[in-house]
Amino acid sequence: MNPRDFAARALLLIPLLPVACSSGDESQSDPNPIYSGGKAGKGSGGNQGYGGVMGNGAAGGVVGQGGANGASGANGANGAGPGGTAGMGGGGGMGGSGGIGATGGIAGNSGSSGTNGASGTAGTGTTGTGGMSGGTGRDPVIPPVMGTCPNLATGTISVTRGSRTLGGIQVVAGPKPSSPTAPLVFYWHGTGGSSGEFGTQARAVRDGVVQEGGILVSFQGTTGGDLLSGTAIFGVGDFEIADQIVACAVQNYNIDPKRIFATGCSAGGLFSGAMGVQRSNYMAAIAPNSGGLLAPGMWQNANTPALMTIHGRPGGDVVIVDFSTTSKTADDAYKGHGGFVINCNHGGGHCGGAGLAPSIWTFFKAHPYGAGKPWSSLPSGFNSSCQIY
Repeated sequence: MNPRDFAARALLLIPLLPVACSSGDESQSDPNPIYSGGKAGKGSGGNQGYGGVMGNGAAGGVVGQGGANGASGANGANGAGPGGTAGMGGGGGMGGSGGIGATGGIAGNSGSSGTNGASGTAGTGTTGTGGMSGGTGRDPVIPPVMGTCPNLATGTISVTRGSRTLGGIQVVAGPKPSSPTAPLVFYWHGTGGSSGEFGTQARAVRDGVVQEGGILVSFQGTTGGDLLSGTAIFGVGDFEIADQIVACAVQNYNIDPKRIFATGCSAGGLFSGAMGVQRSNYMAAIAPNSGGLLAPGMWQNANTPALMTIHGRPGGDVVIVDFSTTSKTADDAYKGHGGFVINCNHGGGHCGGAGLAPSIWTFFKAHPYGAGKPWSSLPSGFNSSCQIY
């Protein structure tokens, strides 16, 4: 009788036979003549036998043929099939060849592990659509372009990435440089503000970006607000639109992938702090003005953007939350992740850090992606309200 006929007939007897799962002393004799993978050989290998039936197939399923018993030798490996049930490794002998699984059948009881069986190779997962792999923290990971790139010239644009589209995005761009040296800055406005708020809150940053042939981008609306911005004027879906801008700016406008920054005021300051965490793959430095973090978040990779928090006195910079507290939350989170942090208490009220814009630009220029901690002390001319945290 050939092995396949033997296995098929044996399956018909399974409802009449008890199933034994070995969980104790495997040296005891087995009352059944059907073995899964063969017993461990001691000394010379035994006669070759047929492998056990691999699981109880569902009605209509084709029963797989068990593997042949191996000769005595090195301990067998527990192979791992993609999504399959682990087979029983050979106890002291080479593992038998895997049987053919039952089509549409019910998986059989998993066999007990072989003695000292080597681990099987892990299966390879499929990358999700639009997902980005985490980087090592040494080099930025720029997301791929998806679909059509927008024209990142001075004006108001609409950007699409995947199923998301957002209009009303203001762009200010300088002359494109001849090589990839230019910066890209995201500005996030406060609750009740507008995309042009950077003209009063971050004028020196805007001027520096334009002078170096870079691009400043400021969102007016949102793809869906959430608590990352405190008052839900921005939300996590907006980072996907930012991904498309980053990808296209690096590909088409000679943006240096190590010079991508963010700043903003109030709700926009909170969203800037969140962007540094959730897009640490490519963000180089963050400077929230009356912002920070409402709570620590999950870092995208090992990189920590440099952080410069700007806020008023405790109890004086308050709109629903005390921004001296949210600034400290960000300071602790970024420093705890290995980042370089500067804290600036100007002693005034809410979003009173407009006068620090020149120091923000100095800070950005000195902290490209992966720069670490280049300053042991603040440079001459830096705002006196600031100190290394």
